[in-house]
Amino acid sequence: MEFSIVTTFHQEGFDKYGKTMMETLDKHIPDNISLTAYYENMEAPNIGRWKVIDFNEACGKKYEAFKELATPYEHKVLVEGIDPRPGRGQITPGSKYLFEASRFSHKYYAVEHFWQNENSRYVIWCDADVKADKDVPYSFFTDKIIKEGVYWSRVGRDKAVNIKYPECGFMVWDTKSEYHSRYQQLMSWMYDKGACFTMEEWHDSFLWWAAERYIEKETGQKITLDLGDGSGKHPFVRGVLGEYFDHMKGKRKDMGYSPERNK
Repeated sequence: MEFSIVTTFHQEGFDKYGKTMMETLDKHIPDNISLTAYYENMEAPNIGRWKVIDFNEACGKKYEAFKELATPYEHKVLVEGIDPRPGRGQITPGSKYLFEASRFSHKYYAVEHFWQNENSRYVIWCDADVKADKDVPYSFFTDKIIKEGVYWSRVGRDKAVNIKYPECGFMVWDTKSEYHSRYQQLMSWMYDKGACFTMEEWHDSFLWWAAERYIEKETGQKITLDLGDGSGKHPFVRGVLGEYFDHMKGKRKDMGYSPERNK
């Protein structure tokens, strides 16, 4: 298919929000867009036209190898409390997530597996805590979230004060782009070779962004399309995606909606 949507979740995530995500996307996404979910440590869900793949069977070997590689680095931060950034000393509790590399690697390994085993041109990552609440026309995919010559579409935060890396709850890659093989190479280097542990932050949003910046520096070309409003105030729902989707990040999962939407 031309467009494919990919997500992943475990049992708790499925029960709390993933089931809703699967049901609403099955209802509102055009039939000619494929839907694939990687499920982890749970029975395979059976919802609509969703194709489901056991994460442990498909990605487990690579994920476990990365988890082992990450253990000594994460232990220093998450157990000993040492901030790996020069001159920082002890890490603050609110900053620990920046260095939870293995926790946030599931997304990468699911996407990598899909890249390597499917033939869709535009691969869309969508977090499992996203829901669709009205029919999304096919023209939204062709006209709003991709652009000729653009490799990666994501929700930018360029105007934010403290956080500059994208909010990666919804991303689109053009796998036919001239930049795709280099991007894959960089992501594999950061995860499989452990190069992420030389970075300022180790979580997936920072690493997707790092690969973007490497390529733009190498080529002198802008390779991205911003799907948000550029702010740090939940840009996902304040950009083009907010017309059809809600992303219930953090405490919004308990609320069931994003108050920032349509503001």
